[in-house]
Amino acid sequence: MTSAPTLEAPAEHEAAASRRRARRTLAALLLITALGALGIVGLGASAERGPLVEVGEVRETEPPRVEQTAEEYSEPDWSVYTVPPRESGGEAPRIITTALVAILAMAAAALLVWLMVRMRALARPPLEEAEEAADVDLTAEQARTALADARTRLTTDMDAQDAVVAAWLALEAAIARAGIRRDPAQTTLEFVVAVLGALDVDRSALDRLAHLYRRALFDDAPLTEADREDALARLDLLAEQLKEESR
Repeated sequence: MTSAPTLEAPAEHEAAASRRRARRTLAALLLITALGALGIVGLGASAERGPLVEVGEVRETEPPRVEQTAEEYSEPDWSVYTVPPRESGGEAPRIITTALVAILAMAAAALLVWLMVRMRALARPPLEEAEEAADVDLTAEQARTALADARTRLTTDMDAQDAVVAAWLALEAAIARAGIRRDPAQTTLEFVVAVLGALDVDRSALDRLAHLYRRALFDDAPLTEADREDALARLDLLAEQLKEESR
């Protein structure tokens, strides 16, 4: 299969894409900063835990042997380990440390929430970009210009398969120059069909052009000169219908 020629995208689209990439990079850095802050707080909380107090083992002494005498039996003495009392001054620093860790944890959580809100704001395009990306309908004159560009590419390329691909990409570029943005979820094929299909044109001719473009991209069998002539006939039919519509 031959490779499809590429067309240069409009400069304003590239600038908008660069701004979106910069916003995504900044959002990722902010998220990494928040996660790092939470990790530091977690390490601080674990480091401030007091040491475990080991209580000595309670051992019992061997009772003395009782001689067989007439004396009255008495219970032996048992040794009991006494835990030393805690120092009264050690509680205050521990309470202060716990309070500081809790405050840091709440501050880190608040920072994370703020960063999430900020990331959502960065992900949305600015107001001026949103206004530029508003839905714009393609006029019949603009559509005829797009079809004329496609016809030029279809007749000048030597290879029929490359010519069909170049013609379809010329349609997309002309529509983009008219101020219509392609949705990121749309393919080039879906974008052109959706825009031109909104006009009063023969949908079967448009679908046939889309079918030839799909074959040029994905079919193993290359397109022939008959396919090129078929595509030219469909373009001419669409252009003629748009000319009658504008009268």
